[in-house]
Amino acid sequence: MTQAFRTAAQDRNPRILIIDDEAEMREFLSDALMQNGYRTVAVGSGDAALACARGERFNMAVCDLNMPGINGLETLEKLRAIDPDIELIIVTGYGTLESAIESLRLGVFDFLQKPVNLKDLLFSVRKALERRDMRERLALYELSRTIFSTLEAEDLYGRIIKSAMSVLRADDASLMLVDANGDLFIALSASLQQEILQGTHLALGERVAGRVAQQPEPVVINDDATTDERFRGIRSLRPMKASIVCPLTMRGKLIGVLNVNRVSVAEHYTEHDRQNAMILASLVSLALGNARLHTELQARLMQIRDSHEEVIQTEKMTALGNLLSGVAHELNNPLCGILGYAQLLQQSSPDPKSRKGVDVILREAERASRIVSNLLSFVRREKPDKQPIAVNAVITRALQRKASDLKVCQIGVTADLDPNLPAVLGDGHQLQVVFGHLITNAQQAMFEANGKGTLTVRTRVHDRRVLIEFADEGPGIPEENRRRVFDPFFTTREVGKGVGLGLSVCFAIVRDHVGAIRVAPGPRGGAIFTIELPIADREKRQEEADDAADATVANGSHEKVAARVLVAQEEPRLQDMLVEILVEMGCQVDAAGDSEAVLERIRSGHYDALIADYAMPRLDGHALMNALGARDPSLLRRVIFLAGDTTNPRLMEFAAVSGNQVIGKPFDIEVMRSAVRRLLAATGTGDASVN
Repeated sequence: MTQAFRTAAQDRNPRILIIDDEAEMREFLSDALMQNGYRTVAVGSGDAALACARGERFNMAVCDLNMPGINGLETLEKLRAIDPDIELIIVTGYGTLESAIESLRLGVFDFLQKPVNLKDLLFSVRKALERRDMRERLALYELSRTIFSTLEAEDLYGRIIKSAMSVLRADDASLMLVDANGDLFIALSASLQQEILQGTHLALGERVAGRVAQQPEPVVINDDATTDERFRGIRSLRPMKASIVCPLTMRGKLIGVLNVNRVSVAEHYTEHDRQNAMILASLVSLALGNARLHTELQARLMQIRDSHEEVIQTEKMTALGNLLSGVAHELNNPLCGILGYAQLLQQSSPDPKSRKGVDVILREAERASRIVSNLLSFVRREKPDKQPIAVNAVITRALQRKASDLKVCQIGVTADLDPNLPAVLGDGHQLQVVFGHLITNAQQAMFEANGKGTLTVRTRVHDRRVLIEFADEGPGIPEENRRRVFDPFFTTREVGKGVGLGLSVCFAIVRDHVGAIRVAPGPRGGAIFTIELPIADREKRQEEADDAADATVANGSHEKVAARVLVAQEEPRLQDMLVEILVEMGCQVDAAGDSEAVLERIRSGHYDALIADYAMPRLDGHALMNALGARDPSLLRRVIFLAGDTTNPRLMEFAAVSGNQVIGKPFDIEVMRSAVRRLLAATGTGDASVN
């Protein structure tokens, strides 16, 4: 246990300056006051009094009114200019109403007539000193109002330093706080240079501040600390006339140390000063504690707000996903017919004029198909294959892929990647998509705003999470748009230059990785996107090999097979197109447009293959498989399903369990032909020629 040492200063009685041109009066006043415990200095003129006041501090001045040279009122006015806190009493044998009024204007406490009644004098001296003490307490109260009027750390530190120097009549002060390691560092100093501030860290018990930090009360150090037995062996960094060192505690826990020094003021601190310092330390501790709680509360509120916004964003994306899934399904059926017939027309070698129109139809249909596919990719992303991965390596690959575009746009890259960054649990491909989006967004923002810029990428660890920052020098994102940037279809770019899904996809991928993504303004403009990802466990998951490549039949093979195929499709144009493709391949084809017709065909005939819409009304994929199991089990593994949303988790699970192929709508007719060839080749049928 740390041994407590003496903290109290030598109790020095108030000092009183006596000013009178009569030697007998000076002697009388001096003796009377000294006998009552006061320390006195007696001088015979105003000039001598001013010289004394410049060299040392007095609590009070007792002054004659009429003196040669500088008179009493002028002397008191100049004394007040030197020390605004000094108390003043006038003792005169020639008082007038005018001089009394002037004395009150100067703040003189009392106006006594000679011959002086000793009892009246002592009473006035005692009351004047009490008023001085009251002013000091009032100054402490004003200090509390000053330091409690702000909760911003930097502003608060400056107010503490300024107020401490004022209340304790010092010319230097510094505030030290406890860091995360329990050491003391200098948060702010009135005189020390920045290099010293940054390089000073003290352990508890080290040097003067470290030792006082272990004490319960402020400690007064008069003269040099090297001669003080309490700090034996400690060399002072610079000479001090006097110091008060105050430990700052809150609820019994050390939060810092306040050092208040008199470097040039040649006056020792008293026990009275130490008591004031104790009050000051309590106020400062409370203010620092409030500021710290305010900072923690703001951080917690920010965290709650971010979590709330993530919940809202997730709900919006879920609702939008349900809508888009239905819309995409309805769009895919007509798109499939348009794309299929356009391909058939293209292959029929039309005349050049018609071929140009067919090419336009085909190109625009493929464009519409890609848009629908992007919508579905946004709604139904693949479940991330999470493994321990090195984020720095993924970022480096993403930057390398974008290197050419960045160079063309005159965008420099500064990579501040923590070499000791732990692995995260994630899908490297999906994270590379996220990083690529953020790099592209930063590149476009800087190039369109300035024609050049620098992208800064940083990685670090904070609170068991990996932080990845992408900071650009672009125009930044206005406050009103920051909450919307992750909304699907929100974009500030011109029409035709983006549909506003990139950041929404980033948000969804990061969310699937149990992470968070947010945007904030940069300190000098631009925007900073920050991604948080959880650190991976040490045990690395085993990768599962999945090479189910069917190399037995090439796409262009020509097999002699008996191929009777049933097409179960409710959309007439898509049904007609499939029939036409299959007939061209040499298959015997039956078609059914509703559930009852499909079941009737299965009951009445035998088929080598079945092409069915996974989402057929009243006969979806699951119901169809149940019907096949009851009526024709041989068809269970010979079905090609068509689906508008191949990334639907339920569909993916169904395809894995059933073992059947799923082709997304709209499709390339060559993809369909190849799938039919492989399926029929696997059945071993060989009557019809499938081309």
